[in-house]
Amino acid sequence: MLAERTQSVGRYAPSPTGDLHVGNAFAAVVTWARARQRRGCCLLRIEDLDTPRVVAGAAGRIVKDCAALGLAFDPFVVADAAGDEAVQDGVVWQSRRTRAYADALQALVDDGLVFACRCSRRDLQRAASAPHAGDEGPVYPGTCRELGIPLDAPDVALRVRVDRLARRHGDPGHGAAGHSAVVAVDDAWQGCFAHDVTTDVGDFVVRRRDGLFSYQLAVVVDDRWQGVTEVVRGADLLASAPRQILLHRALAASDGTPPRPPSFAHLPLLVDGDGQRLSKRSPQAPGLLGAVLQQTSAPALIGHFAALLGVVVAGARLTVEEFAALPLEAALQRPTVGWAPPG
Repeated sequence: MLAERTQSVGRYAPSPTGDLHVGNAFAAVVTWARARQRRGCCLLRIEDLDTPRVVAGAAGRIVKDCAALGLAFDPFVVADAAGDEAVQDGVVWQSRRTRAYADALQALVDDGLVFACRCSRRDLQRAASAPHAGDEGPVYPGTCRELGIPLDAPDVALRVRVDRLARRHGDPGHGAAGHSAVVAVDDAWQGCFAHDVTTDVGDFVVRRRDGLFSYQLAVVVDDRWQGVTEVVRGADLLASAPRQILLHRALAASDGTPPRPPSFAHLPLLVDGDGQRLSKRSPQAPGLLGAVLQQTSAPALIGHFAALLGVVVAGARLTVEEFAALPLEAALQRPTVGWAPPG
């Protein structure tokens, strides 16, 4: 059962593949503030689906660090008993939602949108016919699309046929069936972004060769289930939006519900002096959030985020509520924000 969309619903969805760093904290604060500015709620979802990369204890530390920043997330209330096991203290855990992802995948299979693929990433990189690289490596050249490999064959990934997906669920256009392969996103902060999903993306994975469901499928299934109305996340994920819009439409068509993809707001990335995105491995990164908060108070760090955006003077100290009251819209309409340590 899908949640009712009676208000603006946002979500912060970290992956516990390590502890939060300052860039993650910036994203969390902006996401929470955006929901409050829209008089809505902000949910917390732990995206621990990629179990081989999950770091033991990281999820608990993420929750603790968010609380230290003053972020009080709204609890997700389950509308159906089948989802109870995936929710703990109002937080959704993706690793407990595999049945829902399997059901969604089966719906795509039933609609003739899925095929099995034996290609490894190395195979795709070596393919002489492989097109230019996309945001996740080489664009899939269609090697296995027409081979008829059984979907239950061992050691295969399952991919979506984007030609059929776009033909049935693409934006209105002049292509077959009146739909275009170009899917456009009117992003709140990054402006209009469009992808030709057949040439810029290609047939993308919905279940990996190791049996794990893909990020692209899982987030769409969960955003639909939780009634998310706006996705706020880093600008590095902007290229995922067209695919996710198509999956929203395909799954809605399958279960007979209105197609209601969320709107998108991709926030600028914190970058170092060389223009590289801050991460826990960045040489110029200030370190993990937990360590930073031992040296700097949460209000000082939140105030520094606001100063980097140019909406307050340096040295300001702010709560998350005060941050949410600032005029942030124009300040966030950029791809990156240069990081400089407070001081």
